[in-house]
Amino acid sequence: MVTRCIDDDILTVLWTPEQLRHRLCDLASEITNDFSSPDSSSPVIVGVATGAFLFLADLVRNIKLPLTVDFVRAESYGSGTVSSGAPKISCDVKLDVAGKHVILVEDIVDTGNTVFRLISYLEAKGATSVSVCTLLDKPARRTVKFELLGDGKFYSGFECPDAFVVGYGLDFNEMYRNLPYIGVLKPEIHNRV
Repeated sequence: MVTRCIDDDILTVLWTPEQLRHRLCDLASEITNDFSSPDSSSPVIVGVATGAFLFLADLVRNIKLPLTVDFVRAESYGSGTVSSGAPKISCDVKLDVAGKHVILVEDIVDTGNTVFRLISYLEAKGATSVSVCTLLDKPARRTVKFELLGDGKFYSGFECPDAFVVGYGLDFNEMYRNLPYIGVLKPEIHNRV
């Protein structure tokens, strides 16, 4: 029996594991520096499941601050390659974020719909500020202008081309998350759906 290799479904690799590690360490240092002042309280890191789980795990291990971690689930893609434009929150955070500085960790910000919805959601829960830390930013797809809450900041790993990418937590139809790099999926793969 011949086993298909998922690497064969990738058209091109955009960022290697080494590039991802290097940029992730830079982001962790920026966050550590921004929240290190004596008057700063420890941030609450809220990862957007499931895409951000690998990025979040590596990021928090490199942040040199006391912090707490939680997850929220927001769904907008289903099994397609285009956002529905109407993300829904299907799993609530467990931690109390009222009066806290929250860093929302995303795998990719493209249309901005999910981030807009989650900032509003965290604001309604009483967060003092909301920053966004995204591995990938895809401004070519932006349809919603979102504003960060309080003195929140926008941390971005890489600017992503307007292509459907997978790997390092990003998926297509729940597959390819386990690739150690980020690559562009061959069109014939996602056109099958």
